[in-house]
Amino acid sequence: MSHPLIVEAAESLFTPACIYNNVSGGHDAQVLKSFKEPTWNYPVIRIVDQNGQDLVPRHSKDFSRAGLWSTMQAALKKSDRTIPKWFQFTAAEAATLKRGVDTAIFGMS
Repeated sequence: MSHPLIVEAAESLFTPACIYNNVSGGHDAQVLKSFKEPTWNYPVIRIVDQNGQDLVPRHSKDFSRAGLWSTMQAALKKSDRTIPKWFQFTAAEAATLKRGVDTAIFGMS
């Protein structure tokens, strides 16, 4: 979540909320219980609809740019929302960087 465009996407296209998983009581613990998430677990990202139902499977462990973009893009598609061009471009760039980029040299006269 350190990339500024991931932050921009999270803040402008979704309603982010942070639930702490290292608490034994209170609202955060209730939310964890409602999603059947264990306490003291690895961080996860859930993208839910207005009823709290998962739009896409929970996202965990792969917190690469490409992984996050892919999950957010799938959620936008699932909810029939328009995906902004800047988002599409940045998601494609992240996927390309994850696959690796080759260098080609062309000679010209």
